[in-house]
Amino acid sequence: MSPLDPAGQLAALMRSQLASLRRRQFTKQPAARAASGSAVEPDFAHLLAQRLKAINPDDPRRARQAVRIYLESVLLAEFGPDLMRDPLFALMVDDVHEQMNSDPQLAGALAEAAAVLLSGKA
Repeated sequence: MSPLDPAGQLAALMRSQLASLRRRQFTKQPAARAASGSAVEPDFAHLLAQRLKAINPDDPRRARQAVRIYLESVLLAEFGPDLMRDPLFALMVDDVHEQMNSDPQLAGALAEAAAVLLSGKA
C-alpha cells in the first residue's frame, strides 16, 4: 500500500472534520442544548458552506480565503464560538495559515483543498 500524497491526506482530514461538524450538530438534541446552557449552538458546517458561497467568484484570492474560512471553522468547532471574540483569534488563524503555506508540499495540498472547498463537494 502506497502512502497518500499530502493533498489526499489533507482532503481526507477535511472530509472527516466536516463530517464530525455535521454529526455534532445533528446528534445534539434540543433538550441537551438547553441543558448545556446554550439554547442555540452554531451549525459550523452550515456556516462554513454559507461563507464559502459568499466568496466572490472573481476574487483572485478566493482559494486562500476558502482555506482560511475552513481553518476558522474547525478551530471554532473545536474550541468553541467564544474564541471568535478573542482579538488574537484572527492573528492565530493568520499565523497557522502562513505556516501551512510556507511548506511547499502542504501549500500544494492546500491549493487542492481549496478547490474541493470551492466546488461545494467538501
